[in-house]
Amino acid sequence: MEVVEQDTGEPRIKRWDNPGADDIGNSAVEFLNALSGPTEIYIKGDDSSRSRAAVTLLHGNEPSGLFALYDLLKRGLRPAVDIHCFVLNVDAAKQAPGFVYRMLPQHKDMNRCFGDSTGDSEPELIARQLKKRILKLQPECVIDIHNTSGSSPPFGVTTFLDSRHDALVSLFTHRMIVTDIRLGALMELSDAQMPIVTIECGGALDLESNRMAIEGLARYFTNSDVLSEQHGDMTLEVYHNPMRLELIGGKEIVYGDHALLEDGVTLLPSVERFNSGFVDSSNQLGFASGELSELLTVKDIQGRERIDDYFELRDKALYPRKQIKLFMVTDNPEIARKDCLFYLVEPD
Repeated sequence: MEVVEQDTGEPRIKRWDNPGADDIGNSAVEFLNALSGPTEIYIKGDDSSRSRAAVTLLHGNEPSGLFALYDLLKRGLRPAVDIHCFVLNVDAAKQAPGFVYRMLPQHKDMNRCFGDSTGDSEPELIARQLKKRILKLQPECVIDIHNTSGSSPPFGVTTFLDSRHDALVSLFTHRMIVTDIRLGALMELSDAQMPIVTIECGGALDLESNRMAIEGLARYFTNSDVLSEQHGDMTLEVYHNPMRLELIGGKEIVYGDHALLEDGVTLLPSVERFNSGFVDSSNQLGFASGELSELLTVKDIQGRERIDDYFELRDKALYPRKQIKLFMVTDNPEIARKDCLFYLVEPD
């Protein structure tokens, strides 16, 4: 491998040009172990006047993009244009037993580091390097491949609503969320000239997630035109401006079939079954011990608190107040604590 970036004092994103099927091992795990750190994998295409970029493993416990990349490399699939694939949170993904850690302990979430951060933590430095590399390459588009934090159907996320972003998402799925939330994610760098979308392939343990990632990435590699028309037979289902249900700082969350905390939130162990589905006032989500407004928060795009508009307590049991659709429901208390319990939208 040759080094792409050598900025003094920064981690280096290494580059691996045109790895062959015999170079990448006999499994995706062997492929991962062949990487010594964040790596750009360059694959020459039929038309080198154009390029596309793909990013995966921004979270070390979301491996479907890596499995898909390994599959296409093993098959020797020839891309239509030059492809630059960035495999980033390699160290977190390698931690035993493998693909367990979203990020290393005490590290920042790398997919929250693409805003105006000027910190010098390793995730922030790598994020800035990736940003500089993409701006230098000027690919025609970028996809960022993830898994959802719980079992879920696949969907795409974008900050733009236009035909080019629609077309990219439709390579993988017919569900799309358009959001105005700004968290410092890679897709927030998107613009009309260089669309960037996030693809959520479904849960890391869902059997369909890897297959969907493989099929979608193969289309992204081989289709001559991925931006001018929608791919697939199904009309896109579009959901606008999701909100996040988050813990108030310092509050605790656990999972169980009865209230387990004297001052905190207990979600039902089966709550992730509501992923990408509608719930209403008949669906219990868990329990809350204390005042709801002191435990949980939901803010709209204007920053207004909306917790009482969407949720209520009935004898300490947590219910939706109205019909809503849930996404990214997690049964991982660490993710719920550090990120959010889930996203929600109102039906159109």
